[in-house]
Amino acid sequence: MAQTVTLLFLALILSASLPAVSLLEQDSPLVVPLRFHQQPLPALAGGSFLSFRGGRVGSQASLLQLRSWHNNLHAIEYTGEISIGGQIFSVLFDTGSDRLAIPSSRCNTSKACRSHRLYDVSKSMTARDSSEKSLAMTELSFGMGKLRGVPRNERVCLGDTCTRATFIEALEESDNPFETSNFDGVLGLSLTLRSDASSEDSVLQALVESKSITRALFAVFMAKDLHSGSNEISFGAANKRRMASDTTWVNLSDPGYWQFSLEGVSVGGKDLELCQAPSKAFVANVTVQTFFGKMCCRSTDEFIDEERCQYNHNFSGWRSSTMSKGKVLATFADGRLAVQHSDGCVQKVPREWLALSNGCRGDGSIQAIVDTGSSLMMAPESIVAGITSALGVKEDCSAQLGQQFPSLSLRLPGGKVLTMSQEDYMDIQEVPDEHAGRSKSYCWVHLMNSAQGTDSKGPLFVLGLPFLRA
Repeated sequence: MAQTVTLLFLALILSASLPAVSLLEQDSPLVVPLRFHQQPLPALAGGSFLSFRGGRVGSQASLLQLRSWHNNLHAIEYTGEISIGGQIFSVLFDTGSDRLAIPSSRCNTSKACRSHRLYDVSKSMTARDSSEKSLAMTELSFGMGKLRGVPRNERVCLGDTCTRATFIEALEESDNPFETSNFDGVLGLSLTLRSDASSEDSVLQALVESKSITRALFAVFMAKDLHSGSNEISFGAANKRRMASDTTWVNLSDPGYWQFSLEGVSVGGKDLELCQAPSKAFVANVTVQTFFGKMCCRSTDEFIDEERCQYNHNFSGWRSSTMSKGKVLATFADGRLAVQHSDGCVQKVPREWLALSNGCRGDGSIQAIVDTGSSLMMAPESIVAGITSALGVKEDCSAQLGQQFPSLSLRLPGGKVLTMSQEDYMDIQEVPDEHAGRSKSYCWVHLMNSAQGTDSKGPLFVLGLPFLRA
């Protein structure tokens, strides 16, 4: 084995019939090096941790500074270089979006564009308009930010390997997150499910169509040593030199994101039982998020004669790809529930279509996604509270450093367990306390509350960079 330390190596597989997430693969890959970037740290009082003019270490002012430092420490990005029309750009390879977007030289009103390299169509010998698509502005959302631009077909190269692909030439960009980012653009790697999408809308699929790579597969390697310079993303196959374990396959539970089910979360080998007894949690008058079918009834009374608004567990027809807010009206012996949507539509749906705000699905699972664009792990508040309470890590952990903190494990369907140690899931920072004549230690778990109602797929456990480096 080339590596002497255990490094998580993530490969994501595209498949028309059964998409899956995998850890590792084979064959000869197209490798793009990734550069590690850290956002500039805010200035601390006195200029460093060695002198806190705001008072003693442990005071409210200094703790706020430490927390700010920690949050900025994890404002990190991994970027790689590509070329479009012979022009070089740095991009964030993002598993949470599906398009390639680059700021345009015609982006004149956004401050974010002025701080990055811009695509100039007049300097390209290979640019094409994207037929009728070029007439319409396209808006893309990225977390808290967004951009607007026009599609353009171009020659896109990763190293010496090139293909034709359609990208969004951005004419407007929001300040957050683009103005201070270390990347010029974003190269999306999620599944492309838009009805009007072509194979050239996805760079990954375009590479396959042009036979530049053999399979629509990519693998991300992120070293535990942030500054090692060995980080990379490979296309077509996983890089065997980075393999540190056998392949683990996980079926995708919902298309779009690289989303899969977790059967449980444990700390120190003890199951936290975060989503036990779903039949008792999903009861009448409970507010839920729910997928929905096409046809509606006006009340549960119509269930007697109307089948159009009732959906079985094995339903294979059209179902929404996003969730909406609803309320449970009644439960039934076959495990289905009557749900009233916010627009008044009433449907009888399988319990697995529903989710609670605490992150639990009707089938008892927690839905997780792997995300190369998230520098921390995020989850609904109740999941975060359950994990942090079980870990027992205090912010001022000076008195705890002699002990070994427990492991944090995620259980996949079928029983496979992925485990993180304390080095993987938290930071420890020692700070000299001049008044006490000794150092104090502060600990932060790489896990934060996700904002409620921000994801159309329902509450998710976002497994960001700490998980990918574990």
